[in-house]
Amino acid sequence: MGKKIDLKRFGTKEENIRKLEPEQVKPYLDGLNKRLTELSKILVREDDEFVCHYIAIVQETMNCLALKHELAGPDQMDFSLTIDPTESGFPTVKDFYLLEKDKENAESALANLPPKDEITDMIRNNVLRSRSPEHGQILLKRHNYYSKLLETNLLKEYHLNEPKFIEEKNRKRSFTLEWCNIERGYNVPIFYRMYLYQDASYYPLDKEPSDKLKTIIYQSHYGMMDLRTLVSIIDKELDEIHPKLIYKYVIGPYHNSVTWNTEELDKILGSSDEQSILKFRKEAVASTMVRKFGGRIRKWLGKQIEKEIYGPLDDSDKRMIVPFRVKQKLGDKDEYEKPCKVYGVTKEGDIID
Repeated sequence: MGKKIDLKRFGTKEENIRKLEPEQVKPYLDGLNKRLTELSKILVREDDEFVCHYIAIVQETMNCLALKHELAGPDQMDFSLTIDPTESGFPTVKDFYLLEKDKENAESALANLPPKDEITDMIRNNVLRSRSPEHGQILLKRHNYYSKLLETNLLKEYHLNEPKFIEEKNRKRSFTLEWCNIERGYNVPIFYRMYLYQDASYYPLDKEPSDKLKTIIYQSHYGMMDLRTLVSIIDKELDEIHPKLIYKYVIGPYHNSVTWNTEELDKILGSSDEQSILKFRKEAVASTMVRKFGGRIRKWLGKQIEKEIYGPLDDSDKRMIVPFRVKQKLGDKDEYEKPCKVYGVTKEGDIID
């Protein structure tokens, strides 16, 4: 089993986790993945489909966790699955970290296992000879787990994509930049998309990434800055880069019968056979105008510095995916009767807004 993992290094307090029993893991992760699939369908029809690529990574990571925790008791891989049950509902960063470590060792683990066809033959022969197939089934579960890890792009605590060039016009290059993280303190997946300009007098951002830009963006996963502060710092610290528009998609929290819920949420969950709610929200900040600095000489030389003026943070887009019976009760308000876009899912899988 190894030594105890120090949760503090992942920004997680011991009292803020919940250990799931082996029989709870698969239904819990299946319920979460079901809501994430419904979220993807909503985002596609509302022209936010770029987020679906990241949601698919979250789902595949949950599938790996489910395979890992099929083995329980003395056969389990290492630690029990833990979740952050308060205003998160997602597995802890520790669990994602252990998945990464398992992936690093997956090739050597598979090399020490028999090939899959030999394992299935072993199981078949034991069944035909009225012997226990348990040992072969354990080997097969391990094989499936490590094989899945090798082919899966796992959710990481922080990941920054390369800038994507759009066009160059009027001595300015335009790019999109996307990144994702598991924000410290909230323990939910968050996805960002930023539209920015770069002065064409500088080397292209997609050919020579800015280390200073990377450093500023990396700070976002600590949850210390709101969206407006983030783009304002980028615009202030980097003369050649001008963020024009940024979106932040917060996926979570997820609530069901094993999370720690408020009295209001428990009342809502208790009114439905399917006790499962996924919240998400979208925040945005946009530049409203540009100011130029540098005086008359820099203006005459065409070398004035441009700085953006940003509008207020728009964090009003809040949503929930709930069972249809709960949607009928809530309408378009959350559990506190505050405005919220609520999507109800019928037993047939239709999504009603």
